[in-house]
Amino acid sequence: MSLELLAKQAPSVITAMYKYRHEVFKEGAMSVKEKELVAVAVSCVLKCELCLETHADLALKAGATKEEIRESVLVAMYLSGPTSGIWSPVVDKYLQ
Repeated sequence: MSLELLAKQAPSVITAMYKYRHEVFKEGAMSVKEKELVAVAVSCVLKCELCLETHADLALKAGATKEEIRESVLVAMYLSGPTSGIWSPVVDKYLQ
């Protein structure tokens, strides 16, 4: 099921989810860039291509470098094994 379909069928739930996301990813003790880099690593561990593309793009927009994205992927690989870093060509898009 897509978010688009869920938004039509359960709009209040999707609205609440996006409000929650907005709260989590605002500046705080960690910068938006740092939070997006954490999300890049978690996306690799979860093997979610859409999540990886979304959070890598947002990390770059927040000022992250390709080197910081690379290190986020390396952290994911250390914690969950090599497949979290080599599972998708999407990773290559952000590391080249």
